[in-house]
Amino acid sequence: MRGCAKLAALSRRPIVAISCVMACLVTIGSRSTLAAQPATDAVDYDKDRYEPAGFPLLGGDSDIGFEFGVVGTLSKFGKGAVPYEWNMDLVLALSIKNGPNGREFTQQSYQWNIDVPNLYNGRVRLNPQLLYYRTINQLYFGIGNASSARPPANASGRYFEFDDRQARLRELTRVVLRGPFDLMLGTQYRYEDPQVYAGSKLASDVATGGARGVRPLSLFTLAAGFVYDTRDSEIFPRRGSYSDMGVRGTLGVPSSAGVRYGGAGGRLAKYLPLSRRTTLALRGVMDFEFGNVPPYDLYTGGVFTTDEMIGGSSSVRGVPDGRYAGLIKIFANAELRALLWHAHWLGEQFAFGGNLLFDTGRVWSDYTFHSRADGSGIGLKWGAGVGGYLMWGQAAVFRLEVAYSPDAKSENPTLPLGIYVEDGVMF
Repeated sequence: MRGCAKLAALSRRPIVAISCVMACLVTIGSRSTLAAQPATDAVDYDKDRYEPAGFPLLGGDSDIGFEFGVVGTLSKFGKGAVPYEWNMDLVLALSIKNGPNGREFTQQSYQWNIDVPNLYNGRVRLNPQLLYYRTINQLYFGIGNASSARPPANASGRYFEFDDRQARLRELTRVVLRGPFDLMLGTQYRYEDPQVYAGSKLASDVATGGARGVRPLSLFTLAAGFVYDTRDSEIFPRRGSYSDMGVRGTLGVPSSAGVRYGGAGGRLAKYLPLSRRTTLALRGVMDFEFGNVPPYDLYTGGVFTTDEMIGGSSSVRGVPDGRYAGLIKIFANAELRALLWHAHWLGEQFAFGGNLLFDTGRVWSDYTFHSRADGSGIGLKWGAGVGGYLMWGQAAVFRLEVAYSPDAKSENPTLPLGIYVEDGVMF
């Protein structure tokens, strides 16, 4: 349950990024000795020390324009605390693009969180997070697994977009029960202020009653559930499993908005070592919502942490975030991962590797499973690709992934790829 600063999750959509991570890889590789070493290098949890890591973020695409910012992480080790005494992440990112009224900030993303896993003799773990983001071209294609990406004639360039604004304060509390079983409790306050573009798909759905809660709202969420965790490492697991399941409830204020809904879900991940350096990582995720759910929560899910579903960097990579939305979301991920080379430079330890990935899933708009909005047949969406890893010290992992999906054409017809720069492995 490490608190990771996920850049693509913050930007809420695939980003095409040219990160200084790659420049640092070249620099480090040219000034240090790289040697293939076993992935089971000793991990030092006793030496009292700090491990900082950070990179500039440079990127963009034809939709969000030029993106720039910084991502950083700071970990404190010592006293035998596993995986660390505490870890803190910070992300600051902006993107600029020429819009209808000239140059504008397309996206703003700011996040801070800290993970403190060893309170009360290691029985309690706290993970508060503070987040603000604004995306003036957040995607919305309507509800259902068969939602169309073809705009009507004479539609504006923002027909499938809206201005998404959100501030969030979240706290996760994890309490050791017995053995690998933990209790997880989550509390969250969120302020949503979505702005609808005239003539857009969302404006049409609001007018016909197909979308509610599209107004300034305070959202209060409580969540509770259980965790089963036998991973050998939270940072880069190679064996064991992780699963969680729970329920959540959300109340919107003012009550006149009619936003009241609940959810339930679970995740199951398994890590199978194939050799000293390679691991097969598998995951299945289910999320179910019921009640009066606002549209900006129909393409996200998760009992304890909010992730894109089923598009975006944390579910089916390559499918744009917001491309599909519904009450029911199910997806699966498979990755072949490896850390192949280790290096020491200026007193720091680095590891380099990569992954092959395949994701698939779908949504349902309701519980009849026969809605016309969901189409017919299996209807699975999918993405496949490759990635690269940089592990800095014991607690910082950065990755760059490229995934193809047929659905990526709905956002970038000339470049049907999702390209992500993030902190941490996906699961």
